[in-house]
Amino acid sequence: MNILISNDDGIFSEGLLALANVLNKKHNIYIFVPDGNRSGFSRSLSFHKNIVVKKVKYNGFDNVYTVSGTPGDAVKIALTYFLTDVKIDLVVSGVNLGSNLGSDVFYSGTVNACFEANECGYPAIALSNIAHNDFNFDGTIKFLDNNFDKLVSISSKNYTLNVNIPNLNYDEIKGVKFCKTGVCRYTDGYIKVAENTYQLVGNQIPPTDNDIDTDVFFTYNGFVTITPVVHSVLSEEYLTKFKDFKF
Repeated sequence: MNILISNDDGIFSEGLLALANVLNKKHNIYIFVPDGNRSGFSRSLSFHKNIVVKKVKYNGFDNVYTVSGTPGDAVKIALTYFLTDVKIDLVVSGVNLGSNLGSDVFYSGTVNACFEANECGYPAIALSNIAHNDFNFDGTIKFLDNNFDKLVSISSKNYTLNVNIPNLNYDEIKGVKFCKTGVCRYTDGYIKVAENTYQLVGNQIPPTDNDIDTDVFFTYNGFVTITPVVHSVLSEEYLTKFKDFKF
């Protein structure tokens, strides 16, 4: 297959290198990624801004480009401008350095790069390794080696497969769960770091009993989670509730 790889952590991410090494074994890969970290950029695009795209040397791989914009920019410009003469079969975003679980998919550049791919008519898979430091890619690499074809078989242009993999050795992973998204809770807040300058900091709070059967719960307990997600945020329940509302 011809696979477009992107991410939100940028060209220097060890997760990108791990993914490229896995997929390059059997597939033709094209890499378009931000030239620096763009975590938390969600679905943003660089409207009315110049976007610089450079072909770069990267660990012996061909067809590697950095993009000065957002993850969405990287995917969109690759699919609609640079790779129009290539039949791209799939877009894969990641491997993200950290989780993309539950409510965090709204912020995630990793997941939203895939939403951009869906918008352009391509199936997409978002991959994340659940850690904040001391990344262990053994489980992620072996899981992909053994199961990537299965992920491809259930991928679609109509949704993004959001896959979160625990930061464990492969033999320590308890299994795979298809599940709904939960809620990620943090002890977050803003701190002042200099005059007129602030940072948002905090740590993730372990899931509660109310989170059972969600991606947050299962990954916390050692499972790989797979959730088909879409960019629509329509509430069918409340749309039905309001359908007879009069102004």
